[in-house]
Amino acid sequence: MTPRQPGTPENSGQDMLLPGSRSALDPGRAIKPGRHGLSPEAVADIQRERLIDAFVQVVSERGFAHTTIGRVTEAAGVTKKTFYAHFADLDACFLAAYERGIDILLGRMLEVYAAAPSWPEGIRAALRALLAILAREPRFARASLVEVNAAGPRVRHASIGTLARFRAFFTDPAYGLPPVPVPVVDAIVGGIHTAIYIQLETGEAERLPSLLPSLTYFALLPLIGREAAAPYLTDTD
Repeated sequence: MTPRQPGTPENSGQDMLLPGSRSALDPGRAIKPGRHGLSPEAVADIQRERLIDAFVQVVSERGFAHTTIGRVTEAAGVTKKTFYAHFADLDACFLAAYERGIDILLGRMLEVYAAAPSWPEGIRAALRALLAILAREPRFARASLVEVNAAGPRVRHASIGTLARFRAFFTDPAYGLPPVPVPVVDAIVGGIHTAIYIQLETGEAERLPSLLPSLTYFALLPLIGREAAAPYLTDTD
C-alpha cells in the first residue's frame, strides 16, 4: 500500500458529499424559527453548508459571470447579511466550495489507488473513481473544471495547485517509478483535464466513465511503454 502523499487529507471523505450534491432548500436542512435547540455554532455551520451547496448549484446552471450574491442567497434560503457573515465575496465562497470538493475527490482517488496491487492498476482505479464521481456530480464537475476559469485569481490559483497535487500519482516512490520530468507529468495531468473539460463543455458529463480506457492508456504510455499500456486501451471493465 502506498503511503499517503503530502498535502492530502487524512479523512478521505467517503462519508462526505461533494458541494452542490444536495439542495440547500431541502426541508431537512431548514432551521426552524424560534426555539430550535441548535447552538449558534451549529446554526452557522448549517448556513455555511447551504451557501456552499447553493453557490455550486447557481454557478453550474448560470455560469460564474451571471452568478450574484442575491441568486446564491435565494438558492440557499438565507439573507445577504448571512452570506457576508461567512464570506467576503463570491470568490471566497467559490474557494471554500472548490477546496472542499477537491479534497474529497482526491481522497477517494487516493484510497482506491493505494488499494491496487500495482501502479498501473492504481492509476486505472484512481481514474475510474474520478470519472465516476464527476459523472454523478455534474454540478461540482462543471463548477470546478469549467467555471473555475472565470473566477478571480485566488480560485484560479487554487485550481493550478490542484493540478500540481495530481503529480503525486506519477512520482510515487512506493512503486519505484523512474524519474519523470515535471513538465512531462504536467502534460499527462493536463491532457486528462482537457479530455474531461471537453466532455463537460459539450454537455456529456454522463459519458465521462467511457473515457476510462483511453485516459488510462494515455496516462500509462509515457512511463511503462506502449506494449505494457496497450491492454488498458481495450479493457472495458
